[in-house]
Amino acid sequence: MAKTISRDALEQKISKFETAISKNRQQYDQLTKELKELLDKKKALQSEELMKAIAESSRSYEDILRYIKGDPSEDEE
Repeated sequence: MAKTISRDALEQKISKFETAISKNRQQYDQLTKELKELLDKKKALQSEELMKAIAESSRSYEDILRYIKGDPSEDEE
């Protein structure tokens, strides 16, 4: 048989779970924000690294762009 629970006890449990969910949602939002910031910083570093490699490359901008796009029309053999 199912255990009966008083209305007050039920309301307290509901309130407890709502509070826990709210706290977890706030933590999730904060962690998501921090992760996005870290991923943005990673992307910026990758962009800087790529730009440096392009600047130091003996290949032309057009050659590099064609390679990145996968355009085989003028690939070297």
